[in-house]
Amino acid sequence: MTEKQKSNYSFEKYQYGALAARLASSKESSRYAPSALEVLAGAQGLNLGEEALGFIRGTQASEKGIKTAIDIYNGKFEEEKGKYKPLDMAAWYDSVLSDLDKEDKEKILGELGKYDETLASINEKIGDALNTLDKKAKKGKFTDAQINEAKETIEKYQQLTHVLETLDNYKFEELRPGVVNESRKKDLKDLASKL
Repeated sequence: MTEKQKSNYSFEKYQYGALAARLASSKESSRYAPSALEVLAGAQGLNLGEEALGFIRGTQASEKGIKTAIDIYNGKFEEEKGKYKPLDMAAWYDSVLSDLDKEDKEKILGELGKYDETLASINEKIGDALNTLDKKAKKGKFTDAQINEAKETIEKYQQLTHVLETLDNYKFEELRPGVVNESRKKDLKDLASKL
């Protein structure tokens, strides 16, 4: 992806906040979440420059600070990403799709191109449908038609959701080495200072 393509996505500056959320939710990777916030504050993210030190120290002062920063910047990532249609995301996923053969890549992009609505709209429809099905089981306040409509909505977006989740998983794995490297440098510096 070129720098020009990269700068076209309003959510990219928050992507390390989203990665921090993913890392924090994993037992074996949670120790890297603070480093993801450090990368978020730096040139690959918010580019806070000298202000990055205060951001990093403030967020890492406590577990609550880390969680708050993760929640805020993961939320901003999702909010900004939600403004795009699925096919608009093709350039962001380009590195993930780069070594596929043309036919496979076209199938995946074809699935993304089936939907002429934003990711936020799609996620809202899925959320409403899941809420209807969940409440149906608990309270029985929905008609059969509403329940069937909710099931159809889930089914309609099921393939797209799977494709996006898979692409996101690999995209975030591409970002992970930089965070692990940041953590390595910090940990080894701390270790050396104690020797």
